Amino acid sequence: VVSGELPRFKERFPEEAILDGEVVQRYLTWDQDNPVSLVSAAYWARENARTIREVISLELWEALNEFWRWLMDGPGKRLYRSDREAFYSRFKEMAALTHGVASATMLHEEPLTFMQLGWHLERAQQTARIVDIKYHTLGPTSSRETPLEAAQWLALLRSCSATEPYYKCHKNPPNGLAIVDFLLRYPTFPRSILYSLKASQVDLQRIRAATTERGEECEVRVQRLLDYLEAGKSADLSGGGVHAALTRVVDETSEICNLLHSIYFDPSMPEAPAAE
Repeated sequence: VVSGELPRFKERFPEEAILDGEVVQRYLTWDQDNPVSLVSAAYWARENARTIREVISLELWEALNEFWRWLMDGPGKRLYRSDREAFYSRFKEMAALTHGVASATMLHEEPLTFMQLGWHLERAQQTARIVDIKYHTLGPTSSRETPLEAAQWLALLRSCSATEPYYKCHKNPPNGLAIVDFLLRYPTFPRSILYSLKASQVDLQRIRAATTERGEECEVRVQRLLDYLEAGKSADLSGGGVHAALTRVVDETSEICNLLHSIYFDPSMPEAPAAE
């Protein structure tokens, strides 16, 4: 559900497969017919880099190649079989490495800005999906949470790499509403939805400055979503307020991504001039 792959999974596998953790993990990790599996993401990252090899840095190309070889040539698959947690930790480390190499070695011009815009929009959407699924599972929080509920909320923090940042900003014992608010709107946590959207807004402004005035509608939509998150419409995180806010983030970021694609990567062909 977090990856948006539930309908496709149900089409390909029998109903009972959804309860089989091993089948689900293989589908989300190794299935090359799944466009959002880890192996598909790594493959397309490398393929896209190959098509613009003259644009990216040598160091980034080497990092992506090393990532792909580790995943497909044996070490990654062996680690997956022997230590699943270590495999996913290593995958996250190598993905983070490519981000760092890109920022440290590429010119901070239009190509890198497009990459960063993609990272920020995807991060906002994925954080929204993760929080929404966890909130739906646990339900609205009460003032007195059970130890199990507290542990599940802490697991949510960990899944977003937010445990230490949260504790640095909150001195009281963690609770569900505080954790949701942190992941939704904390202004200096780089994986919060608010931070990611503000960063994407800056990216869009830089792109528009370098590529004429195209993309104004994308910037307007991001600003509208930011206004919604910062205003009273999302202030109430009790009841259905959380789900409504997160659903809007997911839907709006999807529309923004589609709009970006149509404007910058697949613009409509201009109509032929009328014959004189």
